[in-house]
Amino acid sequence: MWEKDPNLYYQVYWEGLDQFRSKFLELGKRMADGLENGFDCERDPMFEHLIMYLPSYPKKEFDLKADYAGIPLVGKLDGWNEATMTIGEYKTGKKWTQSMANQHGQLKFYALLVWLKYHKLPEHIFLHWAETAEDLEGNLKLTGGGDTFEVKIKLSDIIVFAEKRIKPAWEGICKMGEFVKDEKQHNVQR
Repeated sequence: MWEKDPNLYYQVYWEGLDQFRSKFLELGKRMADGLENGFDCERDPMFEHLIMYLPSYPKKEFDLKADYAGIPLVGKLDGWNEATMTIGEYKTGKKWTQSMANQHGQLKFYALLVWLKYHKLPEHIFLHWAETAEDLEGNLKLTGGGDTFEVKIKLSDIIVFAEKRIKPAWEGICKMGEFVKDEKQHNVQR
């Protein structure tokens, strides 16, 4: 969120703004809930089909915490199998490709967390995509299409990711924290 919109980051994490949820986020949340619970709350046949046939992992919505160069990191893996060192990430959307999956920063972030926590790279990283489309009324629906992409991430990939994305984001967040702290002290003194 920091990289996309520092102002929104400030509103959410410093002012406590409840994040705006788009229909795209709502659909992804519904799918995640269905995968975790084993059924779709609305009993949509397409969701039920996906829930039944998408790969499942022993740990779902798994919180993984680590520290990188003094920076506290937290991630929530959609699926995690510690025995096989496998990450599973579920995505909805109109189009995902192997190239998009290979470049997806979230998967590099998760690989970094695994490396920091277990001192090993994940053996397998899968992005499971469920295709969506909008109907004539603008409602978002699963199409039944999709794919699974296996992503290979090397140690050099996560080092570059950490240095080029995590460190600058952390520096910006810390500067924002100093600004917020100064603002609060200034308002108290008024």
